[in-house]
Amino acid sequence: MSPSLVRRLAAYCGAAGLITGLLTVTAPAASAAGTTTDLGVTDAYTADLAVGGGRVFVPSGDRIIVAGTDGNLTGGVVTGLPGVQELAVNADGTRLYAALTGSNEVAEIDTASLAVTRRIDLSAHPCPSTLALLGERLWVGHGCDNGPGGVVGLDLSASAPAPVAVGGEHLRPPVLAAAGDTLVVGRTALHHADMLVYDIGDGAPALRGTIDGDEWRMDYLRDLTLNSDGGTLFSAAGTPGHFTRYDTRTLAATGTYGDGWDGYPSAVALGSGGAYLAAGRQWGSTDLTLYDAATGAELFAADQPDAELLPDGVAFSGTDVFALLRSSTDRLLLWRVTGVALPATKLTVTAPADAYAGSPITVEGRLTRADGEALGLKPLTVIQYLPGWTKLPITGVTTRQDGTFTFQDTPVFELPPYIGEVIYWVFWDGDDGHRRSSASVTVTVKREATLTLTGPQAGVAGTAVELSGVLTAGDRPPSPGSTLTVQRTLYVKGTSGKTVKLPPVRVNADGTYTFSDTPANAGSYSYLASYAGDGGTGPAQATHQITVK
Repeated sequence: MSPSLVRRLAAYCGAAGLITGLLTVTAPAASAAGTTTDLGVTDAYTADLAVGGGRVFVPSGDRIIVAGTDGNLTGGVVTGLPGVQELAVNADGTRLYAALTGSNEVAEIDTASLAVTRRIDLSAHPCPSTLALLGERLWVGHGCDNGPGGVVGLDLSASAPAPVAVGGEHLRPPVLAAAGDTLVVGRTALHHADMLVYDIGDGAPALRGTIDGDEWRMDYLRDLTLNSDGGTLFSAAGTPGHFTRYDTRTLAATGTYGDGWDGYPSAVALGSGGAYLAAGRQWGSTDLTLYDAATGAELFAADQPDAELLPDGVAFSGTDVFALLRSSTDRLLLWRVTGVALPATKLTVTAPADAYAGSPITVEGRLTRADGEALGLKPLTVIQYLPGWTKLPITGVTTRQDGTFTFQDTPVFELPPYIGEVIYWVFWDGDDGHRRSSASVTVTVKREATLTLTGPQAGVAGTAVELSGVLTAGDRPPSPGSTLTVQRTLYVKGTSGKTVKLPPVRVNADGTYTFSDTPANAGSYSYLASYAGDGGTGPAQATHQITVK
């Protein structure tokens, strides 16, 4: 089964039903990948969220919606924010900054009281839209549809911060990221998205160089993030289709994440001290992927089938990841993906590739830490998927002390043809010290074929003998046009036997068949008839012995 199908199965198990009925605010519903909460608004434009001070903030229209880091709405809301766009939270989570395109301001908000404590006038730099915050310095990307934009810096320690321009003009508000001694300004609305790298170690930004979007084939830049010292940059751009890592000193690409086939990159965030990269995609088979930031190894992936992950819509909260989604009806959804930044675990599951209808299937596996050590007794969730996506739980499956588990299941097909692929999806929910894990195995359930072969017990050399039999596929005749292979082996005293392949034998529509053969020599003859099976029926064999004089 393809990896993308496995991911969609994982998402389906948890997300089915979460996206339906979203015309009213609903409580979060548990899923295999956390919880999903309807934020209670319809919004076709919002594309940002911020986490800090134990809260999650989402802009929409003229307000900011507030949720807790448990994924639940707190009931808090900050209003009177015309055209609120991007958000930024300071390091200790006490202050929230919001770019207001409608009033050409940046609002400073107390995250405890949710009161607007001051508004910074940017009327000379209209349509502030993007933000990057580092200590007491805030960089603002601005620009309206009918005019050029740019970047200004604000000293937040001043009572009335004066905007200071950074670099030249931009066609649209650029994407920003700041950390350590580095500010990155990513151009948007250009076919090739250059990224300007500034040194801000001495206060005033000085251009260090440009990461050439043409050289690295960067188009449709959506999001940027830097590691804590500002030396490593991660980008999300619609093409080339994967997420890219750059060295901000050499201005060269140093690695990629993903294969470019799971959707268009739209959001990136770093967590756990820069150890993990959370990457969001649009219009593909995977919404959210967690990578090892150092090696690029994929650690976790999930999808919400009826929702789109928004640009700049991913943020870490401890070991959790929050993602902002928009449903097919433009409802804003907050997706909390729990425990993804915990130490990894490994779950394996095996079963026979084929089984016969009505016979039990034995499924086995093991749950361990990433280093192979067992986790002891752990309850598992097991879901059986029958053809047509009928979903049935299998209860009571628990690992042994050594991490192994075994269960048996006899699939019951409610609809014809009563055969097909059965998928067993096994999931461990994780705990406070370990990340969840899952695995699946597919078993093809077939009808069990039976084959008979009868004929005379004795014959005379040079005289034809006739043999016949019946082939059945479960309780029905075989598929039309079925054929058998037949081989004859002659055993003469003192020899090991000589085998000859006879012409194929066609099976009649009712499953009967007949063929004849003329043994030329005396001896003991063994006839072997074989049916290879087909997509819905297993193989079968039958033998018959004749003594020829």
